[in-house]
Amino acid sequence: MMGLTWKLPFQRISYPMEAFSIEDATLADCPQCAELLVMQLAEHDVHVTAERLIPTLGKVIADPRYGFLLVALDGCRVVGLAYAATLLSAEHCGFVSSLEELYVIPGWREKGVGTALLTAVFDRATSGGATAIELEVDAGHSRVISLYQRFGFRRLERSRWLVIFQHENSSFHPTALQFVFRMTRTTEGRRG
Repeated sequence: MMGLTWKLPFQRISYPMEAFSIEDATLADCPQCAELLVMQLAEHDVHVTAERLIPTLGKVIADPRYGFLLVALDGCRVVGLAYAATLLSAEHCGFVSSLEELYVIPGWREKGVGTALLTAVFDRATSGGATAIELEVDAGHSRVISLYQRFGFRRLERSRWLVIFQHENSSFHPTALQFVFRMTRTTEGRRG
């Protein structure tokens, strides 16, 4: 696969840096990452428990086909994270890194951690052959827009829609729909 290269569309900014490092998350980081995501998602009125997040994070760490999880570390303490899911996109004719979460704890904001994490996301995505990076910004989270714009992201004139499924008796039930689809399979018309 031909590697893509990218260049920061801005001059790197020098911050009075506190010591932190950006690394791939390990399974040992999952509990701290889950706690940070619980805080971050609560800011968006999404309520999930760390216990439910840990297995998902573990899957991403164990199998890079799902994406990647990067952490900003102050020693052994996770002070920020970036989670990008990988999807195969028809629109972009290749793999896309979907930056689902970028979070820095409040005491570490404005210290270059978000910029360092986003730089690492670009490095990781392009070295893995991604054709694009996409993300969404919650309407009330305008403080991150300038960061994303510095990296060349542009607003798309689209809206995002969602249906959430709940598992009950090993079948899916859409919570947002008041009807049930049942699909039956027949052998008629099947390809041989």
